[in-house]
Amino acid sequence: MLFVLRLFLIPLVTVVQWGCGGNEPSDLWEEAERATADQNMDQAVDAYSEFVRIYPQHEKAPAALKNWAAVAQQKGDMQSAITLYERLLDEYPQSDLGDEAQFMIAFIYEEYLNDIEKARGAYQRVIDHYPNSELAASAKQLLPHVGQSPEEWVHFQDRVN
Repeated sequence: MLFVLRLFLIPLVTVVQWGCGGNEPSDLWEEAERATADQNMDQAVDAYSEFVRIYPQHEKAPAALKNWAAVAQQKGDMQSAITLYERLLDEYPQSDLGDEAQFMIAFIYEEYLNDIEKARGAYQRVIDHYPNSELAASAKQLLPHVGQSPEEWVHFQDRVN
């Protein structure tokens, strides 16, 4: 009886412990990127969320959150995108993706949610928290014009030139 138990228990434990393959961070990352490239957004969301859940300390976890947020944005779920970008900022404050996440929050508030005050605040946080970033320079240029119509921007551009 003990022999039979070992015969079935050891393979079962191995399968439970290691899964059926694809459990390496690189495998899950590749699955997420492939799904994104194939425009299979639901599968991409599943893979990025699984990556962050299973490997929160992995060096690519901040990028997984950023990519997950971008997919949410592509799907038209702007509030989820903002939440994911904010999560990146909260959970990975030292990430080199912070400026991009903060800028995207501002952009979504301005362009998609038409919340001018939140957009201004978010652009200002890019400037304050990431002063040496190229996106901070862009935020400085955009901030005075948040909420202006495209016609005003064209007029502004003409005056500059």
